[in-house]
Amino acid sequence: MRKSENSTSNKFNRRTAEQKAATKRLTSRIVISVSVALVFIFIVFTFVTTNFMGNDSMVTEVAYRTTESDVIDTTGFVIRDEEYIENDTDGVLVYQVSNGEKVPSNGVIANIYEKESDAVNFQKICDIEEEINELNVLNNISNSVNIGLDSVNNQLIQKHTSFIAEVNQRDFNNISSVQNDLLSAIYRKQIITGDQWKFDDKIAELEEEKASLESVTSDSICSISSSDSGYFVSSIDGYESAFSVDELSQISSSALEKVKPKKYNKDDYVGKVIKGVNWYIACPVTPEQAVAITYNSENIKVKVPYASSEYIPANVVCVNQFSNEDEAVVILECNYMSSAFAQIRNESVEICLNTYEGLKVSKKALHDDYVSVASVDEAGKDINVDTLVQGVYVKYGRQLSFKQVYITYSSDEFVICSEASEGSSTLKLYDEVIVEGDDLYDGKIIN
Repeated sequence: MRKSENSTSNKFNRRTAEQKAATKRLTSRIVISVSVALVFIFIVFTFVTTNFMGNDSMVTEVAYRTTESDVIDTTGFVIRDEEYIENDTDGVLVYQVSNGEKVPSNGVIANIYEKESDAVNFQKICDIEEEINELNVLNNISNSVNIGLDSVNNQLIQKHTSFIAEVNQRDFNNISSVQNDLLSAIYRKQIITGDQWKFDDKIAELEEEKASLESVTSDSICSISSSDSGYFVSSIDGYESAFSVDELSQISSSALEKVKPKKYNKDDYVGKVIKGVNWYIACPVTPEQAVAITYNSENIKVKVPYASSEYIPANVVCVNQFSNEDEAVVILECNYMSSAFAQIRNESVEICLNTYEGLKVSKKALHDDYVSVASVDEAGKDINVDTLVQGVYVKYGRQLSFKQVYITYSSDEFVICSEASEGSSTLKLYDEVIVEGDDLYDGKIIN
């Protein structure tokens, strides 16, 4: 009896397993069929919407004015006509001129004092005199009726903007001067608005302090003068005689690589004078870059980021290349001088060849289409000829218009186009340009 019950149970379990397997196979077939049907429906829908229903989904950008430049990044070795100023007197040195300041022939560069206390007092006296002069200028402003508040406000805004720019650009060589100009502008406004009236009491106090210092300060034991006129620099780097300005055309790339500073004792000199207004930058470049520089020699500008954030004009003196295997060396002449420029020697340099200004357009927006161009046939009759040109589609309300462009600069991602003149049908400032879209054509009405 027990054996019969086991047999019946086994048969039931087999039937149950077979039913589960069949259900699983059926479910799998249904899932596969539904998936195939959905894929087919998606393909049909995409085909119909793309080819028959149209698509007015578009991406636009506004045509803005921009500026781009062709720039060569290199290094530059600065060459000047420099003369050492020697010092053979013991004592404490006090400079009378600043770095980059113009000095005349036989002009006093520094005074030498026997004691350090005399040198310190003399420097304090100079600072006091400068402050007194500034306060006297402000007093004269308070007596003037010709200076209006608007003018003072404009000067204050200008000085404040300059100060922020110097801080952002990290031009620390010039920031002290700009800061003093800003403080002076603040004082001027205080005087005009009545917040500050006179500085007589302060001037009297400074005069008294100056007289007290002068009474305990001995005169300098000697002065040091410059034998030539030029721009003064207090530091010496040993490269002053590395290259002569008379032999610029002989400088090679290998010579620039091998140049080393001359050893010297800094105690023997108080500085140097840069003679003449012109100085030179020797820059190693590739042969291809040398050709580009020669071709654009009339438009050259250079920037030395350490010394200034601005480009300064430069002239191409010569381009040296003594063999096909060598790098070329371009010699650039500059005449702009400042404290920072007077002290640079071997720095990173940007050579700007050309500057392009116009309307910036994404390359994705460029298309070829026909425009009607006025012409004259063989009989002398005025006709319009359809010409295939490059241009962009511009959105005006709900309609597209094709506008021809004249490209002046091209990069990998965008182009710069010349800006349309008044009445022209080419691209204009603030036009809404179609960057992405389907089925674009002149006169198309969009939703």
